[in-house]
Amino acid sequence: MASSFVPQEEAPGGRFPSDRYHVASTHFAGRIGANQEFSIRTPADADVLEKTPDAAPLVPWKQMVNVRQFMQMDIWKSAFVEGVGTLLFVYFTCFLAVGLAAMVNHLVTGPVVPSLIGGLLNTITLPIFIFAAGPVSGGHLNPTITIATFFARLSTFPRSILYVGFQILGATLAGLLLRASFDTQSFTVPGCIIDTRKVSQGSAFVIEFVTDFVLIFLSFGVGLDPRQRQVFGPALGPIFVGLVLGITTFGSGYSRDGYSGFCKY
Repeated sequence: MASSFVPQEEAPGGRFPSDRYHVASTHFAGRIGANQEFSIRTPADADVLEKTPDAAPLVPWKQMVNVRQFMQMDIWKSAFVEGVGTLLFVYFTCFLAVGLAAMVNHLVTGPVVPSLIGGLLNTITLPIFIFAAGPVSGGHLNPTITIATFFARLSTFPRSILYVGFQILGATLAGLLLRASFDTQSFTVPGCIIDTRKVSQGSAFVIEFVTDFVLIFLSFGVGLDPRQRQVFGPALGPIFVGLVLGITTFGSGYSRDGYSGFCKY
């Protein structure tokens, strides 16, 4: 959040020593960015857990549904950051994807090269956005991840509701900005459409379900599991999650004719 400065005597040279100010941070165990870096790991912080139950992993279900968290401004600030991050990420990646979709009919390889480029762009872009939002909100940027953290007892019900609400709002605003950017409502975003003449609804559902499950499973394994903090540290998780998104984007983008890739949002 914002930085809070404790008044201190100015050091020689006009600077404040690094140990004389404090940067405020919110404790939250369900982070992809900075996995477990801002979580509570000692019983001495019981007062923090009373106010923010998901400051530590494996929140008891009784505390998970405590609606008093709706009254905490820090949660709303984190949710707002999730909304802004989702808006920017959706707009930027979809804007690039529209250009890639236009290349498909002009290449001998069809969707292979555009899918590869899209996968590489996601591999690079997603970790940067997670790193940017991670210290404040956890860097979910995806309702699927937030809902999964709730059922894994890493995020409380109030936080999950606010995150998902702001993420949906951010993605909706990104769609409106895309319409304004292209001066039309008629454009193709890979991952958002299927050719029903070639792909049945059942087939599309199976592909979507499995690829989303792969994304959740691997994201938890490398970015959210509290035990992985000792293995990867707080910084490598977002990079691995970006790799997961890049691989699933590439693999689902060209493997089935008429299916333009899974929807990562």
